[in-house]
Amino acid sequence: MRSKCFTLIVVVIMLSTSNSLGEFERSSKELFAERSLKKIKEFNVRNLEGSETDPFELVDKLTISLLEIISTYKNTDSLREAMFFETIMAQMSPHIDFWRMSRSVMGSYRKIATQQQLAEFENVFRKSMLETYGRGLLSFNDEKIIIINQRKILPDEVKVSVKQEIHSLGKVYPLSYTMKKSEEGAWIISNVVIDGINLGKTLRNQFGLAARKNHGNLDIVIKNWLAETN
Repeated sequence: MRSKCFTLIVVVIMLSTSNSLGEFERSSKELFAERSLKKIKEFNVRNLEGSETDPFELVDKLTISLLEIISTYKNTDSLREAMFFETIMAQMSPHIDFWRMSRSVMGSYRKIATQQQLAEFENVFRKSMLETYGRGLLSFNDEKIIIINQRKILPDEVKVSVKQEIHSLGKVYPLSYTMKKSEEGAWIISNVVIDGINLGKTLRNQFGLAARKNHGNLDIVIKNWLAETN
């Protein structure tokens, strides 16, 4: 089971970005304007459209959109929690390579998995990650983020590391998004490393441990994955 510390780190990952070079810092308070759910959706569509061609711009606009969602659902009651998770799912899913990440997490077990098991784990993996993010997003406060390598993307680049620093409670957490360009030309998140912790590798080790514990029974591993990672 993932530790609370690791879960918090993973949550912070998805909030991390800035839109300028050098030593610029931005407080999340500046982005916490109150909006209705309808306005949030309009904001998302208007600001994310076309940004897939630049990984830095995409992450920046995605983060602003997430903070707008948080401002609406922060201190939300349980009746609206399902809507919150649905909104996070709709916002994040198109920009994360869950197909590739889920198969990477399965490691060598993906070679013996059936097509149905591959599809089922991809769905469970997506749900577990986004629910973990969502619960942590609601506790986001005044962390400051500095981008340290924003630059112009060359036409022939297909893989880019977007590097930032998270300043929180007197500590600095370095992080790096691995961004890959799809065949359609859109940039998507394929992995994250924060404070030396490789998210993909950590979850792959977790999957392998669960598979060995259950004597290679992937159906049990997939069935229990959501409960064991949240």
